[in-house]
Amino acid sequence: MQDFYERNIDYLRLSITDRCNHRCFYCTCNNLFLKEENLMTYDEVNLISQFFYELGIKCIRITGGEPLLRNDVVRIVKALSSRFTVSMTTNGSKLSQLAKDLKDAGLHSLNISLNSLKQETFYKITHARLKPVLAGIDRAIEEKMNVKLNVVVNHMNFDELPDLVEYAFSRKIPIRFIEMMPIGKQNTGVVFEKQILEKLSELNLSPVDIKLGFGPARYFVTKDGNYIGVISALSKAFCNTCNKLRVSCDGKLYPCLGSDFFIDLLAAVRKKIPESEILNMIIKSVEKKPFSHNMIVSQVKNKMNRLGG
Repeated sequence: MQDFYERNIDYLRLSITDRCNHRCFYCTCNNLFLKEENLMTYDEVNLISQFFYELGIKCIRITGGEPLLRNDVVRIVKALSSRFTVSMTTNGSKLSQLAKDLKDAGLHSLNISLNSLKQETFYKITHARLKPVLAGIDRAIEEKMNVKLNVVVNHMNFDELPDLVEYAFSRKIPIRFIEMMPIGKQNTGVVFEKQILEKLSELNLSPVDIKLGFGPARYFVTKDGNYIGVISALSKAFCNTCNKLRVSCDGKLYPCLGSDFFIDLLAAVRKKIPESEILNMIIKSVEKKPFSHNMIVSQVKNKMNRLGG
């Protein structure tokens, strides 16, 4: 598919739940979850993903909430991997139990959130325990899965960035630092890319033209060949090359994370609207994908735990 600005749209971020066992301050839903009947079922996930397959989507990233809280997550991965390259974003807390099953089901890669290596700081950010996450990371690496670490940079973990880099390098996996976005709530004290790179200046990072996965991270390399990515949605927006769509856990298609516009695919499916009409709905919504977000000056009302970031 192409949008109005001739961007090739071939990547879908698919949320399968709004539930999460972490309560990160930049994403928290305050336990206000959707009713179970409002979430996509396994069959509905499979059907809705098929629409996007027919329209040329090649890669799907499964998100949440925390996708590993769904009892049928391995079954979902197995179904999707027969048609797409499937990746996942997870907080890692259940990976030690599920890593092997996910790999066997065809999961291509994992992005694991790790916002601190200190239990006290980790708890302040996530209201959760650090140990299960570290165990999940190690298990995924043992299973030889394609792993990257995600760090949402904020005032609580900023001084820890060099330690997080050292941790990632010790395990020979890339790490990406993410500017905090004002999605669902007004996040103040954003740490921008310039500050992140200044904090890591002793590493003598050099920009490198490489993509690790399908996302928008800009990568830098150390003299030892280790990769650090920065996702700078605010300070250096990458909207002009955006190739993605998002479907929330309740089946709403959002062409842009930074826009409140959506179409309700799940409602269309449950009303048994013909497939041809649903495909046309998707095409028309993609045509409305904005050229850029406006998150620098305005708060977006979308709920991150439903939409998956």
